[in-house]
Amino acid sequence: MKTTVRGVILQPAEEHKAFLDELMGRYCAAVRWSYKRLLDVWKVQDIRLAVQGKFTLNSRQANDAVYDAQAIIKSQKELVKLNHGNAVKKVEHTKSRYKKARSKKKKANLTRKLDKEQRRLAAWQKHIENGTTPPVVFGGKKLFLERCKGNISRAEWQGARSDRYLSRGDKTKGGNLNTRLYTIDGNIYLDIAAEPVETGKVTRYNRITVPVYLAHKTSPKTGRINGRNYRQMVLNYLKQGSAYQIEIIRENGRYYIHVTIEEETPQNYTARNGAVGIDTNPHGLGITRADYMGQYKESLWLSQGEWTCARSCRRDNLIGEAAAVVVDMAKQLNCSLAVEDINFKDDKSATAKFNRMSHSFVWSNFLEKVERRAARAGVPLVKVKPPYTSTIGTLKYQQQYGISNHQAAGYVIARRALGYNMEKVPKPLFERLIKEKENYSKLSNWKQWSAIKKAIEAAIQKPTKREMKSLVNWQHCRKQLLGTV
Repeated sequence: MKTTVRGVILQPAEEHKAFLDELMGRYCAAVRWSYKRLLDVWKVQDIRLAVQGKFTLNSRQANDAVYDAQAIIKSQKELVKLNHGNAVKKVEHTKSRYKKARSKKKKANLTRKLDKEQRRLAAWQKHIENGTTPPVVFGGKKLFLERCKGNISRAEWQGARSDRYLSRGDKTKGGNLNTRLYTIDGNIYLDIAAEPVETGKVTRYNRITVPVYLAHKTSPKTGRINGRNYRQMVLNYLKQGSAYQIEIIRENGRYYIHVTIEEETPQNYTARNGAVGIDTNPHGLGITRADYMGQYKESLWLSQGEWTCARSCRRDNLIGEAAAVVVDMAKQLNCSLAVEDINFKDDKSATAKFNRMSHSFVWSNFLEKVERRAARAGVPLVKVKPPYTSTIGTLKYQQQYGISNHQAAGYVIARRALGYNMEKVPKPLFERLIKEKENYSKLSNWKQWSAIKKAIEAAIQKPTKREMKSLVNWQHCRKQLLGTV
């Protein structure tokens, strides 16, 4: 598992600043030039040799620059595929909305939206057919537009385009040959390769040494490290001599370093007491434990009222604390941890309200922290498919166990992680709500639950005459719909 530790260069001298600025300028220029040559279908080896002489970089620095350019092109091609797929889904979604629309005003609005989405789809389709990518603005499109308007100076624009330097590691060269970390008397220093010096047939490089601080948080009361000691983690890793990557970034006049190492994780234990299912929501977590037979054991609701309103730093801290709670819980119970494999895609013409909600939502952040925490603790993590977990939990298990709909969804997630993917529809729902019983039995399990949900929404909508898109009123109308009143 790769881990990146952030640090900062402490009080660099003026000559060190000038050297770093000049090195970043040459490296970023080499990346831009390599990017253009790759688009012109040059051979990679020819580009490396040309970069080495043109920008006065050693062979490893030239290789890193070309690798950086290759990574940009690869990511752009993946984005083209993703955006093209999303554009296709958006057009299909808008067409289906147009067929259902009744008023002339709504049809006119959807026609304009469909025309706009089809133009975007045509643009992405053209890139797919020609094997091209959209133009890349080194330095950022936002700053480029500001420069075009004259709001920023030429020096600011050039600084934004030349503000990083990347050096990949090599295990055969002691970890990293061009940028090496080492310690003297407990202090950490960064040694950077500078200008070459010819000594007979061998070329050596002068070295620039600067002190470095790696982030670690010390408690003012106890003097101990709060949380994980990343500084010591890097120091222990350096003793192994394994490869590590260093990236230097200039930001607001300071020089930050990102040290990327390969963190060793323990082997996952064998979960013998079932699974703990987690249903993630914007305002909390529904946590439910099921034994190895899939039977309900216990559940709780972990409220997180600040996840959608707190500032980003506090929100990240709260999400990290919640991830630690659920992972420690699973480890103490000797259970596996089950979460939904959720992936938000921009493949629908959503409303502004949904866009605001999904933008500030915490699914990806929480799942990423849970995944890393579980790997470090040796807890087995199982990702299950998310469709109809809330529907099945609400209609089948909520009333049965007297729990909330989110806890019931967590129970369905735990059962799926244990291999219980087929959830039989309760007999009262089947007999009361399904009219075409022969065709219903031929449907897949998920389609059966979809049909049940649509039947319930239609039954609730009929007396209230309101459009229903969820099961929020199910508990209020359950007895009436099932005929148990």
